[in-house]
Amino acid sequence: MSGVVRGTSHLIVYVADTDATLAFYGALGGTVEGDEELATPALDAIFGRQGVRIREAFIAIGGSRLHTIETLDVPYAGPKREARVPGIEGISFAVDGIEAAREELAGAGLSPTPVFDFLETRIPCRMFFLEDPDGNRVEMIEYV
Repeated sequence: MSGVVRGTSHLIVYVADTDATLAFYGALGGTVEGDEELATPALDAIFGRQGVRIREAFIAIGGSRLHTIETLDVPYAGPKREARVPGIEGISFAVDGIEAAREELAGAGLSPTPVFDFLETRIPCRMFFLEDPDGNRVEMIEYV
């Protein structure tokens, strides 16, 4: 294959509450690039049902873009799960000053885990984790 992909566009994240998601990723430094409600025949075809209404937002964060989709016609109930399953597990953001980043996010009312050290590994790093409002794992990592 000659190389069809020329770059990453965005990561799609289904959410139950757009406002809560925007607040969470805003606390991490994200900027909302767009936020609107849509209902089109194309959405009906994509989702395989009639009357699809969504609220979508784009969040610029850490050099990436998240495209959040909240289905308004049928509330989203996932992806909270008890066991690991195949698929994307979460998103990771690089930070400088892991302790300060953790303190700032804890002060913003989020619940970061303790900082974990992986200093004796091939790629030494320190990290902590958060969960977004839908239970998606968010890793904050500092390479040392």
